[in-house]
Amino acid sequence: MKFTATPRPAKARKGRALALFLAEEEEARHSLLPELERLPALAQAAGFKAKRERIATVTAEVGATAVPVVLVGMGAREKVDDEALRQGAARLVKQLEAMGVERCDLCLGAGAEEAHDPGRAIAEGAVLGSYRFEAFKSEPDKERKPVKELALHLPESRLDCAREGLAFGALLARGACFARDLANRPGNACTPTYLAQQARALAKKGGRVKVRVLSEAQMRRLGMNALLGVSKGSAEEAKLICLEYTPKGRASETVAVVGKGLTFDSGGISLKPGKKMDEMKYDMCGGAAVLGLFSILEELAPRQRVLGFVPSSENLPDAAAQKPGDIVTAFNGKTIEILNTDAEGRLILADALAYAATFEPAAMVDLATLTGAVITCLGHVATGVMANDDGLRDQIVAAGERSGERCWPLPLWDDYHKAIEAKTADIQNIGDGTAGTINGGMFLKEFVGEVPWAHLDIAGTAWGGRDVGYYDGKGAAGVGVRLLAQWLTDRA
Repeated sequence: MKFTATPRPAKARKGRALALFLAEEEEARHSLLPELERLPALAQAAGFKAKRERIATVTAEVGATAVPVVLVGMGAREKVDDEALRQGAARLVKQLEAMGVERCDLCLGAGAEEAHDPGRAIAEGAVLGSYRFEAFKSEPDKERKPVKELALHLPESRLDCAREGLAFGALLARGACFARDLANRPGNACTPTYLAQQARALAKKGGRVKVRVLSEAQMRRLGMNALLGVSKGSAEEAKLICLEYTPKGRASETVAVVGKGLTFDSGGISLKPGKKMDEMKYDMCGGAAVLGLFSILEELAPRQRVLGFVPSSENLPDAAAQKPGDIVTAFNGKTIEILNTDAEGRLILADALAYAATFEPAAMVDLATLTGAVITCLGHVATGVMANDDGLRDQIVAAGERSGERCWPLPLWDDYHKAIEAKTADIQNIGDGTAGTINGGMFLKEFVGEVPWAHLDIAGTAWGGRDVGYYDGKGAAGVGVRLLAQWLTDRA
C-alpha cells in the first residue's frame, strides 16, 4: 500500500473515494472541502453520527462527478487519539475493499488532526487492517481488491511530520504482519526448523543482520537442559535461534530481546484439555515478535546493537518425554524441579535468558505467552510487564502507550519467591496456585543475573479479544513488534 501526504485542500477525483475522519458534531458543520457544501445534509440523511467505530458511505455530486465519500467517526473530540485514528484507518480500508475502491484521498477533521502522530497511526491501521492470512487456502480470494493508495491531505506545516509518520507506521505494521504470518501457520508447517529457516532468510536480505542456530547437540554441550527437557517428547529437533543486528557506525549500546518460540504446546505429560488445543500453535508468538522486529531492523536503523534469541521446541507427550518430578540443571547451574510439564515456556526461556545474559547487554526484554493467569488479570487489553529494574519497566510502559500496545506493571517482590522454592531442587516450575503470572516472572528472574531485564507476558494480547479494526480478534495479533521498535527508538 502506498502512502502520500499532500497539501490541503483535497479535490474530489474520478475513480477515487474521499474519506473524512470526523469527531462528534464535526459532521454537522464540516468545512474541509468547500465543494462538498451538502455534506452535512448527506450525513444527516444517512443517519451518520461521528461516534467512535461508526462508518458510513454517501455519494456526493462534485460538478458532473459522483464521488463516494466515506465518513469515519472518531468519537468525542477531546478523546480523539492515535488509537482512534489507527482503528479508523483499519475500518476505512475494509470499507474501501468492500466497495472495490483501490485509491482514496483522506482528510482529517480538527479533532483527528490534533492527535499525537496521525500519519503513523493511519499507516499502522491501514496496513494491519488490510492483513489477510491465506497461505493455506486452495483458492485465495481472487475477487478481492486491496487498497493500493491512501493520500493524506494536511496543512502545509504538518506535511513533513506526516510523511515521516506514514513511513514509520507502515514499516512497523509490516513487521507485525510478518510476525502474524509466522504465528498463524499450523504446527505441522511452523516447526523449530522452519523458524530457523525464516531467521536465516532475514540474514540474506542485507548485511546488518547475522544469524546463528544452535542445534540440540550444541545446546547439550552448553548445558541447556531446561530447554532440551521440554523437547524430549518431540520428533522435531529443538533450536536456539540467535540473531545479531549491528548498526552503521558505533553502537550506542547492546540490548537483547528474547522470544518464546514454542511452536506447539500440548502440555506434554501434563496434557492440556482437547478444547481449543489447536490455539497452542500461537505459543510461539513471543518468538514471532522477535523475528518480526528483526525483519524491519535494517530499515528502522536503530543506533543500538540488538541481539535476538528465540528458544524453539515442541512440547509433546511420548515415552521419552519429560515427566512431573524430573529435575534438570539449567545453563546457569540452577536446578529445577518439574512439577508440571505444561509450565514449559519458562523452562525454554530460562536457558535462553541465562545465555543472553552472558553477552552483558545494557537491557534485556523477553516476550512470552507464559500464563493464562495474565488473562484473568488484564484480559485481552494489556500485556503484563514485570522487571528487576524500575527504569526499564517505565520505558516499556511508555513505549506501550506510544505504540498502542499497552502494558501494565506487576510486582516482583521478594515476598513472592517462596512460591517457587522447591524441596528437592533450587526452584520449581510452578507456584502455589496464586499470583500465577508473577510466579512465572519470579521464576525467570532467576536466570537474568544482574542484567536490567523486563518480562512481557503476552498470553492475553497475542491472540483473541475484541475486534478493534486493525485486529479482529481472530488469529495472531503480531503483538510486540511495534512495542519493541518504539522502545528501541525511545532509547536512542
